[in-house]
Amino acid sequence: MVPDPSSIQSLFNDLAPSYDRYNRIFSLGLDILWRKRLVQAVTRHQPSLVLDVACGSGDVALALQKAIPSAKVTGLDFSAPLLAQAKSRGLGDVVEGDALAMPFPDSLFDTVTLAFGLRNFSDRIQGLREIARVLQPGGTFALLEFSPPPLPWKLFWNFYLFDLMPWVAQILTRQGKAFRYLAHSISEFPSPADLSKELLSAGFHDPSSQSMSLGLVRLTLCGKISTH
Repeated sequence: MVPDPSSIQSLFNDLAPSYDRYNRIFSLGLDILWRKRLVQAVTRHQPSLVLDVACGSGDVALALQKAIPSAKVTGLDFSAPLLAQAKSRGLGDVVEGDALAMPFPDSLFDTVTLAFGLRNFSDRIQGLREIARVLQPGGTFALLEFSPPPLPWKLFWNFYLFDLMPWVAQILTRQGKAFRYLAHSISEFPSPADLSKELLSAGFHDPSSQSMSLGLVRLTLCGKISTH
């Protein structure tokens, strides 16, 4: 299932008014922990110019802005309603744009983060190459994303994602179809080994990852090769 950009954009625009609340509910509150791990990993490098791709309402970007006051943090997203929320919450620099063709010069940022957005790219390889383009040589790319969970937890998560979550979502939001898309996007996402190959082919090196929540979420860190 290749995501259709206009459909995905409409989906997030529609969800924008209650986006954060839905994240808390359907992640069982774990999204706060997942993002905290990402911020902690990035903070260790003490970056000065950070880009948060697919920043949504600004959870990661705002946390980085707070954790590293000396850094300039920019949030990029294609959803104007979500960017408006990020700005109203205090994110100083927001840019509306396409992650596959970002309006930034080459090698601008020393750190790029992407949380739960790569699955929604219509061209994942192009998106990774574009991130490598705007990242400085030797810079850090931090990716937080759902991952197909391993057995035996796969059975539990499949029931939650494909059966329970869409049913509850339909009752609460009338957006059951949207949450079924979420389930399929997770199940069809590359394995950690295949994702590492994609990162290497896009111009990154030494990808390392750690799993969370019984394998459902994975934090991957990698650098940009100097010759890219």
